Amino acid sequence: MPQYTRQLAAILFTDIVGYTGMMQQNEENALLIMDRYTCMLNKLITDHGGKILNDYGDGNLCSFSSATEAVQCALCVQQVLQTDLIVPLRMGLHVGEIIFDGEKVMGDGVNVASRIQSLGLANSILFSKEVFDKIKNQPEFNTVCLGMFEFKSVEEPMEVFALTNPGLKVPKREEMSGKLKEIQQKSTRRKWLALTAIIVLLAVSFFFYRARMHNAVFTGTEKSIAVLPFENIGSDNSEQYISDGITQDVISNLSKISSLQKVIGWGSVKIFKKTSKTLKEIADELDVAAILSGTIETEDQKTRIRAELIEVGTNKLLWVDKFEYSGNDFLSIQSKLALQIASALRANLSPEEKKDITRNNTENPEAYKLYRRGRIFWDTRNKANYDSAELYFNKALQLDPDYALAYSGLADCYTFNQKGLTQMEAIPIAKAYALKALSLDSSLTEAKTALAFIKSFFDFDLKGAISVFNKIISENPNYAQAHLYLGNSLGCLGDHEADLNEKRKALSIDPLSAVGNMVLGRTLYLAGKYDSAIEQLQKTILLNSKVNGAYTSLGLAFIHQKEYQKAIDAFSKLPPGPFDIGSNGLAYLSYAYAVKGDKMKAKELLNKIPATDRLQCAYFLAYVHLALGDTNEALNQLEYSYANHFLSTTVLNIDVNLEPIRNEPRFQALLKKMNLN
Repeated sequence: MPQYTRQLAAILFTDIVGYTGMMQQNEENALLIMDRYTCMLNKLITDHGGKILNDYGDGNLCSFSSATEAVQCALCVQQVLQTDLIVPLRMGLHVGEIIFDGEKVMGDGVNVASRIQSLGLANSILFSKEVFDKIKNQPEFNTVCLGMFEFKSVEEPMEVFALTNPGLKVPKREEMSGKLKEIQQKSTRRKWLALTAIIVLLAVSFFFYRARMHNAVFTGTEKSIAVLPFENIGSDNSEQYISDGITQDVISNLSKISSLQKVIGWGSVKIFKKTSKTLKEIADELDVAAILSGTIETEDQKTRIRAELIEVGTNKLLWVDKFEYSGNDFLSIQSKLALQIASALRANLSPEEKKDITRNNTENPEAYKLYRRGRIFWDTRNKANYDSAELYFNKALQLDPDYALAYSGLADCYTFNQKGLTQMEAIPIAKAYALKALSLDSSLTEAKTALAFIKSFFDFDLKGAISVFNKIISENPNYAQAHLYLGNSLGCLGDHEADLNEKRKALSIDPLSAVGNMVLGRTLYLAGKYDSAIEQLQKTILLNSKVNGAYTSLGLAFIHQKEYQKAIDAFSKLPPGPFDIGSNGLAYLSYAYAVKGDKMKAKELLNKIPATDRLQCAYFLAYVHLALGDTNEALNQLEYSYANHFLSTTVLNIDVNLEPIRNEPRFQALLKKMNLN
């Protein structure tokens, strides 16, 4: 009986592409290439803790104890062998079982790695989903899915991925051949060639017929779509922000189409970048009928895009196409994609919507790139990056002084004042930038929303703002931010159910947005639905543990449940100093200890807040002074908050923490000034 031993391993197959031809053309050079390959492979495999199990002359079978080590080694080998005397090497990796029969090595894992390697080109690294699952959360590796393949002697189709780190080659689907299943058994080579030619001709004809003339018809009852982040498959991964920017622009354009019931926001779809989830799983999570996905490759001033639209429930291909742009032409990509997707979903566009979608905000591609860099910094929503965002928006304007979106970006920087200015200093600047943006493009949703936000939460004109938000939503029903702000305005006037309805609309558009989930939790808290608020805010923290607003509302909800220690635990997660507009972690902690009854601790924490910081968190200090029994000082803080137009002052009418002084003449006078009574 033969004695087999088995071992689970990360398997690496290597192959020198075209080595036989090299020998025929220049034997001496081919031998030099082989010597260099053998020397470097032996060294690097050993350095990464691997073993060479078999030598096939122009290739090797290697094993590693971990997938990470195997991929790191493969990347290192390719990088080394692409300098000096270049070795045209392709690699395939898989995690599976190896069977040893004496010196003989075999097993399904070996077969799969060999077949994956056969799909590659010189200077490529391909691997299975089993390997991808092990390395997908490691930022040193950049990957892209190449699709499903049926290999010879492998029962189930397999998903194959490629490493896209700088310098590596990523094969296109049409370039990939290898050890794949044949469509049927060939009886003779001539018959097989004839049959292949017919099939190829039919496939090409059918592709163009379906893609350009008669795509499958969308049959869903709800026209809803998620646009997944386009994969950057170019060699320059620093251009990923362009791929993300084009994705966001496609989403923005689709959001303007009123006959599309739901277009999922960027905050939710960006989570699925490089995901291992199936389209069905993503569609179920986002509750959409269709998904658009694609790839972008930028090379030699050319931008190539491939995109496809799938109706997930039926798995029908609704639309697929390829585009190639050069120079300034790529600025029209997003509008062309949006129009074709709308057509595939059988959505009706008004003339105004079509005009809005096809408008380019700038004709300068470099200005567009600078604007997109600025948005990356702005989207982080932290003080450290707002200066960088402002810098890039201003650089974009230097190249195109009439770039309305860049002015809108500057307005956002000052509206959400992370610039170290007071509200009285920052908001007029934000308003001026928003007005400038609208003077250049009167249809700009972002600038309109910024002005409506200022009207509601700086001018305290809640009713006037509600009218503007409703108009924005009628023009752009899938703009989640407008729904959030409209809800806030309605809630501040006491209409909690209308507020909650708008928040839920926003989350139906952007369901995985941490900020959107936090705002819903805060709304539930303000509506007095404390159990629901706690559940929602804890869900938010699971989505993103760095959203400070979730801890503030969670702690306040616990206080109203008399769960004081839980409130202290929540507030303890906040930074000890200022962290947001008018917020301070020590102020919240001081309040929790005050309502708990530990006034000495509350005063100790209160005294730790620097005088300058106290001015910025006056509204929340009113809570503390009220809990410490100082009604007069609490009213002083509220009056200061109103006089300086602090954002938090807008909840004055519905804030249950201020219930003990609601009937005070000074409190009622504030309500009157704000048109809240």
